[in-house]
Formats: sequence, C-alpha cells, structure tokens
Amino acid sequence: MSKIGLLSLGCAKNQVDSEIMLGLIREDGHEIVKKYDEAEVLIVNTCGFISDAKEESINSILELAEYKKDGNCKLLIVTGCLSQRYSEELKKEMPEVDAIIGTGNFDEIVEVINDAFGGKKRIEVTNPEFDYDRYLPRTNLTPDHTAYVKIAEGCNNCCSYCIIPQLRGALKSRSIENIKKEVEQLAQAGVKEVNIIAQDITQYGIDLYGKSKLVDLLKELITIDNIKWFRLLYAYPSHLTDEIIDLIATEERILNYLDLPVQHADDEIRKQMNRGGTKEDVLRTIKKLRKRIPDITLRTSLIVGFPGESEEQFKTLLDFIKEAEFDRLGAFTYSQEEGTVAAQMPCQIPEERKQERYERVMSLQEDISYQRNQAWIGKEVEVLLEEVQSEEPVIMVGRTRRDAPDVDGVIYVEGTSAQIGDMIKVKVTEAYEYDLVGVEIE
Repeated sequence: MSKIGLLSLGCAKNQVDSEIMLGLIREDGHEIVKKYDEAEVLIVNTCGFISDAKEESINSILELAEYKKDGNCKLLIVTGCLSQRYSEELKKEMPEVDAIIGTGNFDEIVEVINDAFGGKKRIEVTNPEFDYDRYLPRTNLTPDHTAYVKIAEGCNNCCSYCIIPQLRGALKSRSIENIKKEVEQLAQAGVKEVNIIAQDITQYGIDLYGKSKLVDLLKELITIDNIKWFRLLYAYPSHLTDEIIDLIATEERILNYLDLPVQHADDEIRKQMNRGGTKEDVLRTIKKLRKRIPDITLRTSLIVGFPGESEEQFKTLLDFIKEAEFDRLGAFTYSQEEGTVAAQMPCQIPEERKQERYERVMSLQEDISYQRNQAWIGKEVEVLLEEVQSEEPVIMVGRTRRDAPDVDGVIYVEGTSAQIGDMIKVKVTEAYEYDLVGVEIE
C-alpha cells in the first residue's frame, strides 16, 4: 500500500470531492499523509472557474511535481475542474503528470493509481455529471466539529459568464434519504455544524421531484439530534421562497444566515449576465428577509468589470451596496472564460479598470462591515471554538453563527478554559472591519 497526499483547491464543493477521494483511497488500505515529501502519490484536485484559479492550479501542479525530483513521489495525478476543461492541454504541456481525472470520474481514483503504478497513464475525462446518490466514503478535511454536505451538483442557471455547467453538468440532486443518512453519520461522528452547499441550493430537488424540495429536506435534517447549526450557502435571491424564509425564521438550528450571490445590481448588466430579477427585486427580497428575521446575516458575491460595464452602471452597483448593507461581501473581477457567452461580448473592460473598481467596492464594504460589526459590541453570541491563538494569555479563535468557515471573519475569545470544538457564550467587547473580540460568559 502507498502513502498518498492530496491538495484540494477551489471551493467547498470541490473539497467534498477531495474528501470522497480520500475516503476511497483509505478504504482501499492506503495511508493518507499530510507531508508532501513523504507521499509516494500526490493528487492535485484543481479549480478551473476563473483565470486566477486556473493559474493557482497550474502553479500547484508544478510545485508538487518537484517532489518527483526531491521527494518520494512516484506518481502525480491531476483531478477536478481544470482536468475536465483542459485534459489534452495538461497531457501535452505537463509530461510530469501521470494521470488526469475529470469531475465525473473522480471515484475511479484507486483504479487510476493502480494502473499508473503499472505504467499506464490514464485520462479519465467523460461526462461531468456525477452520481452522489449512493454510498461514498469520506475522509473529512475540515475540523471534526464541522462539515460540508453537498446536496446537489451541477447547475441549470446558465449565467453568461459562468463555465460551471460545462465543468459540472446540469443540476443533479441527491435524494432526501441519501442526504439524511450522511448527516446522521456526521452527527454520530461528533459534527456540530453542517454547511449545506450546492451551486444553487434553492433549486434542490427540481430534477428529482419536479419542484424545489429544500424545505422538505431541511425539515428532515432538523430531526437529527446533535447537529447544532445548519448553515445555508449559495441561495439565489430570485429563487428564495416565503416557505424557505419562514423555516429559517422559526427553526433555531437553521442559522439566521444566508449567502445570496447577487453578482450585479444594474438591470441591463443583470440581463446580459442571464441573472433572474431586477435590482428592485433583489432589494425587496433583502427587506423581506430583514423584516421576517431581524438579526439575519446576509452575505453576497459581486462581479465588477463585466463586459460593457459603464461608470454609471458601476455607480448603480455602489449605490446598491450602500442601500443593501450586506454583512459580508466578496467581490471578483470579471474573468473572460472561453466557451462562455460573455467571453464573446464586445467592450471587454481593461484589467486595470476592473482592479480599480474592485478596490472601490471592497473599500466601501469595509466601512459597512465595520459599522455593522460595531453594533454587536456588548451583545452575547454563541461561538464555536476552532483553534488556540495563544496559551499565555489564553486566546481562542472561533466563529459565531454569523460566520461561515473560511470566507467570513472570526471572533477572538480571551480567557476561556473551553476546548476546540466546544460551543460557548461570549460577550463581544471589541469590533473591527471583519473580526470581533470577546470574553466568555461564565
């Protein structure tokens, strides 16, 4: 049996695929190692969503390839979105890669490794649609107290700038029974926080049941004991129903937190993006959420520099940010992705202008985040502890209900005797642009 290391890049949805590969590898008797210089097999699960992600993936492949010269590595395997999109280019330009696996074939990882040791270089890149609705072992890359649960793969929205449907296929939901079984296993393993993910969770079940079944799924999941927090990520505003909002408002364990990817506020840009609804539709949804759930935390993602974006249209976006006052906001410069409708549009924006607009958006959001965080000083919050910042004095790092893992801020808790994975009550004493400071309430 071999020692195998894996580097997972990109989003949480890609990370779930990495965890399944590790589960299959471990089930076959191989040893998972964290130190790349010890590994006989190195796997890079790549991202190919935008240009920056592609560049990171390529650099990571080249870096790990060095272990074939200076470490114990005998095989280098590339999987994920970059493989699905550029398998022939990888084969031609990177001879150091021993096998290439697409997004619909990653469950063949063990067979590919065995064949590669036998001298057979395989390229397994076929239909990107993957069947998650079956037994798939997982070795979580997250801390023991938190996990991601992918309820569907692929997407039917076909936004003009997005390559995901080509990389991941059409929407393919898992059954409610299959998802519930996985969450029950996570609960038995001690997981306290489950982050529900898909390209668009509000469309969950349409392909299986003929209509969205997100509410039915959540009602089943909240019957499972021991999971304290259910967090909903990637919910399209135009698909958000009153039924979903009411369930969040009434069920304590479904966190008052929503990630609503808006992408832009100008109506013409939204139309060209193929995003449903207008700026006013989005604002009405935000107002409805805050009226029904006053303490809800809203996160969004935005794209600046979309083809043809004028200064006036960009100002519409800035005005929208001021009015919406999102608690959390991430922005991206538009990436011209071959094979997308937007890549062929005229009036592509120069990179320096995209970057300048990105910086203006983030500067504005920094002020908004600071003001919204200031409102939490003196309040009590529930905190999930995740790491030790220092032992003398004791400072622990955790997340509140308002903070999704990896993308949001943290809270620094002073003087607690609690342990990693514990949930404690904390009084907020200081607030900054993205992070909080507090003390444990005895």
